[in-house]
Amino acid sequence: MNEVVGGRLAGKVAVVTGASQGIGREIAVAFSNHGARVVAGARNLAGLEQTAARANGRIVTQVCDVRKERDVEALIKTAVSEFGRLDVMCNNAAVLKAAPLTETSQEDWDEIIEVNLRGTFFGCKHAIPALEASGRGGSIINVGSINSFVGERLLSAYVSSKGGVHMLTKNAAAECSSKGIRVNMIAPGGTDTPMNDAQFDSAESRASGDARARIFQPLGGLVPPADVAAAAVFLASSDSRSMTGATLLVDGGLMAAWDHASDHVAVPE
Repeated sequence: MNEVVGGRLAGKVAVVTGASQGIGREIAVAFSNHGARVVAGARNLAGLEQTAARANGRIVTQVCDVRKERDVEALIKTAVSEFGRLDVMCNNAAVLKAAPLTETSQEDWDEIIEVNLRGTFFGCKHAIPALEASGRGGSIINVGSINSFVGERLLSAYVSSKGGVHMLTKNAAAECSSKGIRVNMIAPGGTDTPMNDAQFDSAESRASGDARARIFQPLGGLVPPADVAAAAVFLASSDSRSMTGATLLVDGGLMAAWDHASDHVAVPE
């Protein structure tokens, strides 16, 4: 396996969940491009293969359903068995379904909570012993959302799950500080991903086409997934060695302009 020499993550071993598309794919590729050896997990094998194809053989893939504890544990064990240790765990896997609270089914609620929050819990739970065993500290990066902090119409289940990720990050950071393990969160805003495309293009969405770029201001549109990946590289590297329990907003200024009364970013008429 070829390794990038001199990258910001050279010599590190990382696991990324939800790596078959969108933000997770960009994080896995960015980690690899910066010298890390990466184990990428997701339910979609074809998508994982597309992710690996962008890394010239530097990414190992493994099917993983983060709702299943044994799958997450196996993903981390693969990193240790293949590369000898774990340095970085990125809990990114997520799903989003939009519906009014009163029309949200128990099945959709359970899936969103299980993937977004329980999957992050499993990732933290099994990464911590592996990171501790490496003797080098390490970094856990949880991908939350601006909805970790603000509500949004039609997204009760998603908001609840991402609020939980925020508090889990804080608590894990407090528990892990004595182990030298840092736990931080990235909070993307509206990001140009297939998951968000499905929401924006649905009949229930309040924004589509040109309107969505107008809403996600003031920096001019949806956030590129590569920008979220750049934040993940920073949190995985020694450049962020004094940060734990922190959140990096990568939202194009969306939170700064959020209009709580109308549940969307304030845009001058």
